Amino acid sequence: MNRLPSPPLAQGHEPRDFWPEASALIQAETRATADMVMRWLTIAVVAIALSVATGRLIFVAWAVVYVALDAVYLASIRRQRQPVYVKRYAAILGVNALTSSLYTAMPLYLIIQPVPGLTFVGVCGFLGLCLHNLVRHRGLTHVAIWDMVLMGFGTGIVIYAFASTAESVAEAALIIVGILALAAYFTTGYLGTLRIRNRLATVEAITPEAQKMEAVGRLTGGVAHDFNNILTVIMGNLELYDEIEAQADRDAVVAEARAAALRAATLTSQLLSFSRRATLRPEQVDLPKFLDGFGRMCARVLPANVTLDITPPPLGLTCHADPNQLSTALLNLVINARDAMPDGGTITFLAQALEIDGDEGSLQRSDGEWLHGRYVALSVDDEGPGIPEADLEEVKTPFYTTKPLGKGSGLGLSMVHGFAEQTEGHLLLANRPTGGLSATLFLPDAPPVTRRRL
Repeated sequence: MNRLPSPPLAQGHEPRDFWPEASALIQAETRATADMVMRWLTIAVVAIALSVATGRLIFVAWAVVYVALDAVYLASIRRQRQPVYVKRYAAILGVNALTSSLYTAMPLYLIIQPVPGLTFVGVCGFLGLCLHNLVRHRGLTHVAIWDMVLMGFGTGIVIYAFASTAESVAEAALIIVGILALAAYFTTGYLGTLRIRNRLATVEAITPEAQKMEAVGRLTGGVAHDFNNILTVIMGNLELYDEIEAQADRDAVVAEARAAALRAATLTSQLLSFSRRATLRPEQVDLPKFLDGFGRMCARVLPANVTLDITPPPLGLTCHADPNQLSTALLNLVINARDAMPDGGTITFLAQALEIDGDEGSLQRSDGEWLHGRYVALSVDDEGPGIPEADLEEVKTPFYTTKPLGKGSGLGLSMVHGFAEQTEGHLLLANRPTGGLSATLFLPDAPPVTRRRL
């Protein structure tokens, strides 16, 4: 019996993506590796000491189960990728709650023991839980709910354990007031950091929007200015065409109008590359053969005082990209390097294969994805003054240039950046320690489908 297809979701009822919340939890849980290892070691040492002191293996068994569950939990959330819909997000929160509950169970068990030493160890463990939640889970609203439940339940156990052993009502009241005051302090601090984190998140969300509006304003202003100049040239030459009679003069003004139209086409192509909407025809590019022809092409645009030093790439080195767009992108990088050395110098070009592990802190694309797998790095290094550190990312936006007025359009690097992102690669700009700028274009070594099979 054939199963009927599920009806499409009504417009406006798309499933919610919980990736922002999941991403915040992943960063909070996995960013401090040293803290995680220290927590596991402390639990293991304390569990062994308790088992030796009491002769009960329940403490070692608890530690083994907790560390194993925590390790599986951390490994699983590290592999999470966008989108994260409600079921998967609920599963993440469920395992998080289970792990926290398992940890809380042992300190509370120790607190209710009649042995003062065990009670003391339990109180220390419970305070450690409160500090961990206060520092690591701040700003995570959904996790905070269960944190508050565990801390409230634990506070009740602590009150019961100590107040039940008091010798008078006054002593019990003093114990209760002291514990409640400490709980109120932790709760106030927890909620305070939660509000601060939420405000910071709001500011962080507003800042990119303001930057986008600034970039859009610069983009529209630059496009309008450039196209206005081009249209002025075209219209002026067409008006002259009607006023002059000599055929040679008419051919000259037509040639000027045609050249202006070609500049408009080039501008449009650069804008398409920046917006990642250019039509690409990627293929496997044999880099040794490609760079041989590219070097001859660069010789036409470099003055006599600038030398291009291309290190021969290994035989068989390939990348997956549109060869025409790749030539344009690399030529833009070479021209930028040339313009950075008006008094001459050497441009060094290097192509090499790299294996990128994709861990946080490596190379991240503008869409938030980390580069992972095998790539080819094409580096263009110059001996110029470099770019101010504050401008290294800004120069990738259209019409932003550090060159003197009239010396650059501000579209070269933005075009290279757009091409790299559309090819599922990355453009990295960095100032060299010895001086000059290093522009590295990371491109995949195989088509996306093949790469996903690796």
